[in-house]
Order: sequence, then structure tokens, then C-alpha cells
Amino acid sequence: MKQIKTKNGKLISGVITFCLATIFLIWTDYFGQIKSDKEETIASAIQRNSNLAVALEQYAVRTIHNGDAILQLVKMEFGAKGRNINIAELLYSVANKDIFKGVAVINEKGEIELADIRLHSDTSLNFSDRYYFQYHLKNNNDTLLISKPVISKTLGKTVIVFSRRINHKDGSFAGVIAIQTEPSSFTSFYGQANLNKHDIISLIAPDGITYARRTGTIESSGENIIKSPLFSHVAQNPDSFYFAPDAIRGVPTFFSYRKLKEYPIIATVGTSESDILSGYYKRAERNLVSAIVICVLIVLFSFLVSLILHHRRKMAEKLVAEEEKHQRRITQEVISAQEKEREEIGHELHDNINQVLTSVKLYLEMALYTPEMREELITKSKSLVEGSIKEIRGLSHELSAPTLGTRSLVDSIEALIETVANSSGLKISFDHSSCYTSLVMNQKLAIYRIIQEQLNNVVKHANATAVSIILSQKEHNTTLVIRDNGKGFNTFERRNGIGLNNIVNRTKVFDGMVEIESAPGKGCRLIVHMPIATASSEVEQER
Repeated sequence: MKQIKTKNGKLISGVITFCLATIFLIWTDYFGQIKSDKEETIASAIQRNSNLAVALEQYAVRTIHNGDAILQLVKMEFGAKGRNINIAELLYSVANKDIFKGVAVINEKGEIELADIRLHSDTSLNFSDRYYFQYHLKNNNDTLLISKPVISKTLGKTVIVFSRRINHKDGSFAGVIAIQTEPSSFTSFYGQANLNKHDIISLIAPDGITYARRTGTIESSGENIIKSPLFSHVAQNPDSFYFAPDAIRGVPTFFSYRKLKEYPIIATVGTSESDILSGYYKRAERNLVSAIVICVLIVLFSFLVSLILHHRRKMAEKLVAEEEKHQRRITQEVISAQEKEREEIGHELHDNINQVLTSVKLYLEMALYTPEMREELITKSKSLVEGSIKEIRGLSHELSAPTLGTRSLVDSIEALIETVANSSGLKISFDHSSCYTSLVMNQKLAIYRIIQEQLNNVVKHANATAVSIILSQKEHNTTLVIRDNGKGFNTFERRNGIGLNNIVNRTKVFDGMVEIESAPGKGCRLIVHMPIATASSEVEQER
């Protein structure tokens, strides 16, 4: 009897210890999962905002460039022909002119000399009191000035004015050329996007005045947010992110920002903390319920086993049958709990895909308004959707990571070449005889995208008839050479092409190097050197 009691006591102690240890592991895993999920959710949102901030920056720069190009055109024609020009006819073929609401030549007295807006004959407007007029009057330089939002004297609406100085032949002040656009012209880039109530996009001057701001569906401009911590962050890093309450509404928000390199403007994109973490809180609640249920089952298991062991001596035969019954029930409960957990993980994986689908939706919406990025955006969207389908299918059934692609890099490149050649008429040769080492998926995708980007550049800008592509490997390096017989360009001139920037950025991810050899009339030779990535480096990239 004593031996039985001792044995039962040890068994009960072991069961309790196992129960406590298991519960400890469950809660340790739970807190680790929710912490990792929160960090990944925030990181994903920050990356999304950073991508949107880049797009907003590029759109703002293009809009300003277009406005300045119109100013330069009118200034040149006015200098050559004087009042004999018709601004409306002059701008008839100018792209994106519809976003600008009036071009005017203002003389040294502040009066309108010429304009593309119909004015009543008895209308007497004077602009000598405007800041931009006074600035150009006092500063004899050919500087593009971007004004803060003001009420237009011709439209009666809030506008932003771009202006340049006009001089007489002797260099004295002759007036200004001004063009005005509504602040919403900048934020209309997101007009079709499904922004949340607290989502923010804005263009801000260094002194804190907003050029244009969109909060959800509400457009505004001219607010002073100089107290925002944005400016201290910009002083330390011109392109980054931070977390702080919105300067106007006080809503805790994650902001990504970029300082425009050519103009004194800061582009910001923000998403409220509540919107970012709403899905995370739902997942954490579901996981909490699962953890509680499992712990209750474990405690119940411990109690039942202890009870059985306590009555073992008096109910030997009955205990065996009862124990078998309980074991079957416990086994079924464990299986049910496992199946429930698998089902919940499957639902969670589906929920996680929402972030990817949101990115796809934004890419497609952005593609509608940025033709020059449409191919890249659509390709990214397709890749994301295909990846999501594979991930859902594999993970929902096997709870294991999917295999990334089965098609070789060479086959993919040849398919791309065939598509480009058929659509453009280019004669494209491809030599891959010295390419023998298989690359990780991320690096294969990077090389494919670089070739795709450069072929797109050749089709759009080079006026070439032939292109040669050489993909080779030597020791631990991959080299890609793309040569065309097009018109070429001066490599010493500053170029803001998005395509070349994408190529450089993709190469830098793998510690690679890009060389560009070109001259007017000599075609272009693009050389990409990239160390061969290992499987471990691919995992690190994915992280």
C-alpha cells in the first residue's frame, strides 16, 4: 500500500509538473507570437507607407516639373514675341496642362499683361502685394518659386503659385510669369484609393505650412504643423519614419516621410496606430482564446489523472477501464484541440493575406495614374497575387512554406525576350552559355527585373534596333551585360530616370555594382556585377 501511495504520489507530482511546464510553454509561445505578429504588422505598414511616400514624392516632382516647363515655355515665347503670343494656343499640346488653373504674365506694376483666363474688360487686378511678386522684384535670379497656399484673385479658390522673374533686355525687373494650381492637384494622385478615416498624405514646407493635405477623403491646405516632431526627424534623416500623435488631430500615427531633393518640400504618408493594429488585435484575441482553452484542457487532464491515481488502490480493475475511457477522451480532446488550432492558423493565414491584397489594390490603383510605372506595378501585383495563392494553398493544407517557383531563370528571360521582341520589333540576342550555377529565388527575380527594366528603357528611349544580353558566372559572381545600338546619352549629366534607379537599388540589395557606359550616338552598355547569393542570404532577405 505504501509503495502504491509513494508511486501514486510521484506520478501525481510528475503530472502536475508536466502540466505547469506545458502551460508555461504555451503562454511563452503565445506572448512570443503576439509580439512577433505586432512587430511584423507595424513593419509591413511602415514599408507600405514608405512606398506610398516615394510615389507621392515622384508625383509631386513631376507635377512641379510640368508647371515649371510651362513657365519656361511661356517665358521664352514672351521674350521672343512679346504680347503677340496666345498662351491658350501655346499650351494646347502641353501634357497635364489641365491640372494648372491659369497662366499669366504680370508686368512690373503688378498688372496682368497676358493670361489664358478670360477676364472682364473692367476687371482691374493687381498682384504687386503678392509674396512671389515682391520676391522676384527684390531678387534678380532665374529661380522657380513655389508659394504657400493663397486665395486666387482670379479663381477665388485656394491655389499654389509657381513663378519666375522676367527681365528687360537691360536686366531690370519686367514682371513675373505665374501659373497656379489647386493643392488637391497633388493629393488627387490618391483620389481613387480607399483611404481609411485617419490615413494622411501631405506635402509640407520646411516652416510647417502644408501645401496640400488629404485626411481620409478630406482635402485641406495651409495648416501650420511646425510643432510636429517631423522636422526634428527630417533634420537627422531626410528619408525615414516615426511614430507620434498627428499634429492636428492628436491621433497616434505611424508616419513615413521623404524630403524632396530638388525642392523645399517634405512628402509624408501616415496611418493611424488603431488602423494598423486592428487586425493584429483580432488575431491576438483568437490566439488568447485558443491558449486558454488548451490550458483548461491540460489542467483538466492533470486533475483527472491525479484523481484516477488517488483512487487506484481501491479501484484497481475499475480504474483500468476508467483510465482507458479517460485516455480515449483525452486523446480525442487533444486531437480536437490540434485540429481547431490548425483551422485557426489556416484562418489566420488567410487574414494575413489581406496586407498583400491591400498592396496589390494600391499598386493597381497607382498604375491607373502613373503610366510610366504601370508595367512594373502590374508585374508586382501579379507576382504578389501568385505568391499569395501558392502560400494559401500550401500553408492551409500542410502548414509549411511553399516552394518558390519551378521555372528556370533562363527560361523566364527567354520568354521575356520573346514578348519584348514581338511587341517592339527589336532584334534581341541572349547568351547564357557561361551561366551554370543555380541562384536563389530573390536573386533570380532581381536579375529578371533588371533585364525587364533595361529592355523597357531601350524600347522607350533608345531608338535602338538591336540588343544583346549576356548572362555569365565566374567563381562566386554573376555578371549581366545588356548592350544596345541606340542613340545613347551623356552619362555625366544628372538623370532622374526611375528605371535606372530601380536597377541600382535592386543590385544594391545583393551588394552588387552597376556600370553604365554610353555617349551620344554610341548606344548604351549596362553592366551588373552581383555576388552569387546563398540559401541563407535569401532567408535573411525575406526577413
